[in-house]
Amino acid sequence: MPFIKRWSWQDWTLLALRIVWVVAVILFMYEDNPAFPFWAVFVPLVLANVIPFLFIKGRYESYLLTELLLAGGLSLYLAYELDLTRLFLPALFTIAFYAKGRAHGYAMPLAVAFFVISAGGSIPLSLSSGVISQSLFDAVVLYGMSFLLQKGAEAINAIKQKLALIKEQYTILEQYSSQIERMTLLEERYRMARELHDTIGHSFTSLILGMETLKASVSSDEGKSKLQGMLALARTGLDDIRRQVHQMDPLEEALPLDRSLLHLIDEFMTSTGIRVVFRTMGEPYPVMKQAKLTLLRCLQEALTNASRHGRASVIQVSLHYDPAQLMLQVEDNGKGTDTLQVGFGLSGMKERLAALQGRLQLHSQADAGTMVTCTIPNPSQEGEQRIKVLLADDQPIVRESLRLLLGEEQDFEVLVAENGKQAVARCEEHNPDIVLMDIMMPEMDGIAATKAIKEKWPDRKVMLLTSIEDLSLASEALQLGAEGYILKTIHPKELAATIRLLYSGGTILSPDVAHPLFQQLSKGKVPNSYELTEREIEILRSLTKGLRNKEIAQQLHLSEGTIRNYISTLYLKLQVNNREEAVEKAKNERLA
Repeated sequence: MPFIKRWSWQDWTLLALRIVWVVAVILFMYEDNPAFPFWAVFVPLVLANVIPFLFIKGRYESYLLTELLLAGGLSLYLAYELDLTRLFLPALFTIAFYAKGRAHGYAMPLAVAFFVISAGGSIPLSLSSGVISQSLFDAVVLYGMSFLLQKGAEAINAIKQKLALIKEQYTILEQYSSQIERMTLLEERYRMARELHDTIGHSFTSLILGMETLKASVSSDEGKSKLQGMLALARTGLDDIRRQVHQMDPLEEALPLDRSLLHLIDEFMTSTGIRVVFRTMGEPYPVMKQAKLTLLRCLQEALTNASRHGRASVIQVSLHYDPAQLMLQVEDNGKGTDTLQVGFGLSGMKERLAALQGRLQLHSQADAGTMVTCTIPNPSQEGEQRIKVLLADDQPIVRESLRLLLGEEQDFEVLVAENGKQAVARCEEHNPDIVLMDIMMPEMDGIAATKAIKEKWPDRKVMLLTSIEDLSLASEALQLGAEGYILKTIHPKELAATIRLLYSGGTILSPDVAHPLFQQLSKGKVPNSYELTEREIEILRSLTKGLRNKEIAQQLHLSEGTIRNYISTLYLKLQVNNREEAVEKAKNERLA
């Protein structure tokens, strides 16, 4: 039977003691009084003590009722008909052992009553007060002893669970330690290879160039011969350095990023037994080694946190290849927390990503799991496309500073406007891809200008770039169709990466504004609780019609890659994993 497989060693021990007690008592009673039919008593009594045990893993009330009807009823019958007493003792002991909490309130008086009554023999109404008192005392003592054993068993089980947890944590830490050692060695080899290439290799190259210039100054044949020998020696040394650099460069890093991540995931699943689902989105492209190592470390830390702190049983890992950026998402079904604290591991992830102008985003909620999102700009795309940026700001110093900083980016063409009215005119004149809009400006403020631009050119991407941390303004801008709301305190390199992400179809919110705004969204204070833009709703509507990405791209006059990026953002906002779930959610909640 399946439920028997769930029995603990305490259950089997109690059942064995119960059967031994019944057998021993019946044998001793039969020796003293062989007048009763042995087998007619023995077999029913054993069955009456075994059958209730089959219900111990179900509802306690069902077990108690079966125990009282079978073991209790038969004990009373044998006591009054054959004068066989004290047969309810093991049932009393078992009832006390499995009673929990409020169940003692009705289990104890019923069990004690059955025990006392079954101790009276064939004349229950003539029980003396001494016999009743003694039986009552014995019943209470037995019940108390069983209760203490129950607490002892619970303590043993708790210790076993803690030991199992410690063993599991040790396994995870051992696996984590081996991975850290392996990746640290890879990073150190990579660093040393680069150092050799950049220092000693550079010195040899400079030496060779210097000796080449001396050829014209050396007149004797002997001098020319020595110089030629030195040149040959220097070139040989340079070749040796390059060969050593090539050998030191980690061979494992020749694997594509997705295969490297999958290899790490396989090791994690083998070590922990936790199920990890891995998927990639977009067209894969080559990734520089430093970015690979960074994302591998981020994945490693996210998996470890999900298993060690989140107690997750399933983890979903998504790798998004976007022309503008790489995005790694790790989402688990663990316990989550409303007050996520950034420790050493997460701080290290932030620092590694920041070194590559990347970003780390964390979202966790109690009993709803945790999502970790790592993004790294794709530097290979910089300079391959020209992004026309219109910067609208009424402060000349801010306007010119941003124009100069953004103008250093090879793929940006920066235009400026002094107010909202001029920004609308420049949009019509120059057709920019991205509009960076200040809020407080003369003649026409940023909100009014955003509304005018979105009404006339719905596809024009607008991002509010302001020093005002105002939730109402951010909410109003998003409802008007703005794709972003960023504070001016952002680092110029992060701003450039944000513009590229916006250009590829993303939506950006400053972390200082996003968290409280999402809290309002979760409380229903802002309409459209998934914060879907008009474009995202339009694409979601196309998905519900069964259109493919290529058909949606043709219909909306966008590239297929942009549509894939929109769909990825939709999955994140709707908290779904695939197209079918997104369509079902859209229909059920009437989102499109």
